[in-house]
Amino acid sequence: MSKGQQTVIAAPVIAVESRQTELAGAELSSVLRGRVRLHEPMARHTTFRIGGPADIFVQPADVEDLAQAIRFSRNKGIPLKVIGNGSNLLVSDAGIRGIVVRLTPGFSAVRWLEDGVEVGGGARLAKLVREASSVGLGGLESTIGIPGTVGGALATNAGTDTGSVGNLVVSATVLGPDGELREWSASQFSYRYRYSSLRASGATVVAARLRLTPTPKEEIVAKVNRLWEKRAGRQPLRSWCAGSVFKNPRAVAAGKVLDRGGAKGRRIGGAQVSPKHANFLVNCGAATAEEMRELIEWAHALALRKYGIDLEPEIEFVGERFAP
Repeated sequence: MSKGQQTVIAAPVIAVESRQTELAGAELSSVLRGRVRLHEPMARHTTFRIGGPADIFVQPADVEDLAQAIRFSRNKGIPLKVIGNGSNLLVSDAGIRGIVVRLTPGFSAVRWLEDGVEVGGGARLAKLVREASSVGLGGLESTIGIPGTVGGALATNAGTDTGSVGNLVVSATVLGPDGELREWSASQFSYRYRYSSLRASGATVVAARLRLTPTPKEEIVAKVNRLWEKRAGRQPLRSWCAGSVFKNPRAVAAGKVLDRGGAKGRRIGGAQVSPKHANFLVNCGAATAEEMRELIEWAHALALRKYGIDLEPEIEFVGERFAP
């Protein structure tokens, strides 16, 4: 779509729009080739299917669009949040003030190499795993079932008990909070369990190179299917959820702690602790962010009260006016 064709689309459910937001959205739309919307419901863009409106929602066409949006936010003093698939996020019912940038689909390019892949930060892990099996490159199988993007996976060192993404990183192209592109080596990510130095830096992954291993296709497919069946049997992969809610303590898995405490099936409004896995909270269809937050706090208090374990949230709370 050409620059001249861009329009700012306002959701009709918003009765009164901030004039400042309107002006900022119109100005941003005039310099971007991607899509710009006002008051976009974040429930459409999170795996919880929960969240109030973002003041300004941007889907950049390419890296230059993303850089423009970042520089615009800095120059105007408007907060900016970059998301991928919206997993690991609980967005408040009041929404997000400022600009939310979603990287898909303009950041999903994939180029297969003899020993790996060059892939956009907005590419979905689930799709990448399936494509890797078709070209005979192994190494991504452990990420099957993770509902995120490559960029998000690098930022959090996403993984399972069979491996993490950080082990595969060769290098990445990142866009800093100043809107400038930089090349990062694997060592700059400083990976550990569910952590990467990328998050603290404020940089955004626009592309990455991952090291994979040539492997017979049938072996990869068999492993993917085996791991998928294992995870699907014990996790609510087809429900509206954000993956694991709490990080695993060193001594015992968070799910086991909550299961022993009797958390499974606990429900507050439309939010429920999954009957399959106690470290997964699901939206049963009409959960609010406040209900989900309250249930997370209940589960945290349960583990602390019964076992003295202070569980650390793995999901990120985003937005304003969460009740104290």
